[in-house]
Amino acid sequence: MFALGWGWFKHVENYQHQSQRQDAETIKDVQASQPVQPLVSPSASQSKDISAEVAKPASEFSAMTLAPSDTTPRTSTVSEALSLIDRGRTQEGVALLLRLASLDTNNTEILMELAMAYSLDLKDPAKARMALEQIIEINPNYRAALNELELVYGELGAYDQGLAFLDLKIQQNPNSLELQFLYGRMLASSNPKASISWLKNATKIIDIRENALNQLAIAALKSGDIPLAIESWAAALALAEAALAQAVDKGEPGIDFLEDRIASTKIDLEKARKQSAKNL
Repeated sequence: MFALGWGWFKHVENYQHQSQRQDAETIKDVQASQPVQPLVSPSASQSKDISAEVAKPASEFSAMTLAPSDTTPRTSTVSEALSLIDRGRTQEGVALLLRLASLDTNNTEILMELAMAYSLDLKDPAKARMALEQIIEINPNYRAALNELELVYGELGAYDQGLAFLDLKIQQNPNSLELQFLYGRMLASSNPKASISWLKNATKIIDIRENALNQLAIAALKSGDIPLAIESWAAALALAEAALAQAVDKGEPGIDFLEDRIASTKIDLEKARKQSAKNL
């Protein structure tokens, strides 16, 4: 791993997973990206065969776990379910979330809370995966679900299946840069060269462009494209320095984290430049 670049990025990606569950009101389905022009997908050779398990996770999940209950009061809320979980009545809270989901099958807020309950409280990544994949079926740009999916795939040792699922979703939603970002960074662990085109597309997402540039730089370095690594880290550094200047000017919190981020990016950039000089 190159210096701290990947480390600070994973800190951002894992923050939600490691912290206390956010209040239900803060987990909203607001992840849709700005409209973009159609993209040319990377080579079809990257596609994988989709098994029945991967191809239809959402429908199977609905059939197995979201059966409606006639005894469910329709006035029950997600907050009540979370309150049960917080008081240690986890099974009751999860059961209520399942019932609420059966009454509102496209509610990604409920499904996200259900996924987090499975992942954090019940330690059941397989069921968390099914809930998360159902969210992506509904909204392929739901960033929190995509970030959590990466962690769950890792826990299950199911990166290949995860890549197959994401590949299918990208074919169905070719303009989803969020999907491409997750696909690219997961693919980078086994095939960094093939991940570059996906990560380049992800740099178009303005609010995570710095993250995407860092990922692109790491993949480029691993694949031997040092000029691209230098270019990407230099661009990421400029963004980080601009963010720090803005935070200082406005008196915003998190300055120490921004300074650490800048320091780690400078280290990565300098090492890449030294490597480039050796190759001359």
